Amino acid sequence: MAGDGESSNTDGANDHIDLSVYRKLVRQFIDMRRYSSALFWAEKVSVLSGHEPRDVYYQAQCMFLLGEFHRAAHTIQHYKLEKSSLPCFNLLLESLYAAKQYNEAANIIQVVEVETMTTSVINQPMDTASGVYFESNSVFGGEENNRNELLASIFLVKGKVFEALDNRGMAMDFYVQALHKSIYCFEALEALVQHEMLMAWEEFELMHHLPLAQQSSEADAKFILKLYESRLKKYYELISARNAEEISPIVNPDVLKYIKEFTARVQQTCSTDTQVPKPSVSKVPMASSQFMSPAQKVLDDLKAPTFSLQTSLSRASSMIDTTHRSLFDASNRRGSREHESDSLMPLNDCLSRVQRSTDLLAAEAEKCFYDCDYKQCLKILSSLLKVDPFHNNALTIQIACLVENGDFNKLFYVAHKLVDRYPDKAISWYAVGCYYDMIGKSDPARRYLSKATSLDRLYGPAWLAYGHSFANENEHEQAMAAYFKATQLMRGCHLPLLYIGVECGLTKNLELAEKFFLQAMTIAPMDVYVLHELGVIKYEYEYFDGAATIFQCTVDIVRQRAKANNEEVSARWEPLFINLGHSYRKIQKFEDALYNFQFALLLKPQSGNTYTAIGFIHALLGNLDEAIEYFHKSLALNRDCIVTSTILKDCIEDLMDDPTTIDEICRKALKDVNEYTTPSSRRVINTDKLGGIKMNLKFDEEEEFSNSDSNMVVEMSFDP
Repeated sequence: MAGDGESSNTDGANDHIDLSVYRKLVRQFIDMRRYSSALFWAEKVSVLSGHEPRDVYYQAQCMFLLGEFHRAAHTIQHYKLEKSSLPCFNLLLESLYAAKQYNEAANIIQVVEVETMTTSVINQPMDTASGVYFESNSVFGGEENNRNELLASIFLVKGKVFEALDNRGMAMDFYVQALHKSIYCFEALEALVQHEMLMAWEEFELMHHLPLAQQSSEADAKFILKLYESRLKKYYELISARNAEEISPIVNPDVLKYIKEFTARVQQTCSTDTQVPKPSVSKVPMASSQFMSPAQKVLDDLKAPTFSLQTSLSRASSMIDTTHRSLFDASNRRGSREHESDSLMPLNDCLSRVQRSTDLLAAEAEKCFYDCDYKQCLKILSSLLKVDPFHNNALTIQIACLVENGDFNKLFYVAHKLVDRYPDKAISWYAVGCYYDMIGKSDPARRYLSKATSLDRLYGPAWLAYGHSFANENEHEQAMAAYFKATQLMRGCHLPLLYIGVECGLTKNLELAEKFFLQAMTIAPMDVYVLHELGVIKYEYEYFDGAATIFQCTVDIVRQRAKANNEEVSARWEPLFINLGHSYRKIQKFEDALYNFQFALLLKPQSGNTYTAIGFIHALLGNLDEAIEYFHKSLALNRDCIVTSTILKDCIEDLMDDPTTIDEICRKALKDVNEYTTPSSRRVINTDKLGGIKMNLKFDEEEEFSNSDSNMVVEMSFDP
């Protein structure tokens, strides 16, 4: 018996456990999304290895994947790996961000210096035959292989943390650094673009300063630039940063020249405090109004930006090290030993095939949307959503298109489907809120839009729609509060500034409204909505020449876009032609005014106001008969219009005061009498005309009244 015990002890001493097998098993479980099993074995491997950094990392990663974010963060901090291992520090920040411990994450960011940290504190085994690390697919695959990718990921999480703390200046700086550390860090670009952090010219500069040559081949640089440029702004032409040949052909050169000159005047106006002459209409003094003080604060914040792209680009460029190559370069060097010809594709074929990508289709649909080509936009989205029915960007554009077209039935279906599938996403409740706002139910619309902003407070469209729900009921203060929040979140978007200006104009604060429109024009100088609203302010200021010029420029852009889209001008632009007509009327160009009013009538035929405007122009031209006719048509559509009734009364009085009018009436009346009376009755009339008597006459030609009552008597009265 004693011999058997000694034999078993000897066998146990010679047996070994291969930890690499269990490490590989953990990664396999993670790939198969069996996270509980992976965590069980990862914890055992970590204990057996004496808590090596890579084993602790995989243990914490399993906790993170199970949604146990606090537990994952505590595991890394317990073994004090956040200051010695880049992967562990990256995972710690991810865990704290997911757990919404933003302040704690910011404190750790301030303490730890990642540039001096190594990728791993251990040396990885290498296959001498192939020169490839055994764990080359993991974040511990070697310092030269993954350092830049890890740094990009860390800077990305830093940006998310500071954005959650409303420090958007620091967030933008970290996003730019992440994109420079690795040009493949798409999430950094998506955060900058999707959250409207950059102006259009800043996006243009960012694209031209990416270190593509250092981190990719020439063909890959063209491919990446093609993909990234599809994510940039599409709602106006970038005039300042492009040549004339690069401008879209829908823009008339004369219009473009005017816009450039006008933009220069706008920038000059914004840089100097010129005193605008007071209009004839009364304005609310801003200084004594507590309501307008937030608007002035927004303008002051815009004049003193907290972020400088040039500074951020300079800092990111100075941090680029030639020894820090991207994953592309490392894999390219390894792949050169095992060239697979079937994985190589010509660049032209790649650029052609990638056009069928859902992301590029969504970008094309967005471009059509901002060009007001809603029909083509919906056509593209229809084919896209068949492939990916829950593409987030495509759904946002689809909701906007359905709202513009007034298709509330389709919007109801889309919203219902999203709420069923994704009740925790902001876009689902955004769609529900848009539906209720479209059918005129503001209270549920606000409730659901507020829920969308609470789920994702960085979702700009929900804030804008939330403001619209108040603006539709003339609740200007609440609407502007929502627009102010959207302005903070959407630095590079002109829409919040546009809507704030509209609300200021509705409250008759024209000076402040004009400032917001001019600020919006510095962001989007070719946006027709901004031009139109600025023309309205000029009209209110009684600068009718300037208003007519701006309106005409806007009309030219609208016509050219409609022509480029092979469609007619949309009925939504009817107010634009009405305003242009009134501006021409004010400067005595009645023929041009009449043309625009008639075109507006084609866009919206059953508009009483348009009939009144046309009648007024005819009255000014002296065509009283045509004026009275149009006034009657207007009253037939809106009988309670006091303005139309008053002008009609004046026109009738003027018409009756004209001597030729009486003669014309008598001539027509005599003609009618001669036409409908017989010779016998005419003789009776002439005979008894001077008698001044009242008599009953019976016509001789009874055969003419064979179909009428034979006892019919025509009673006629003659004055002496």
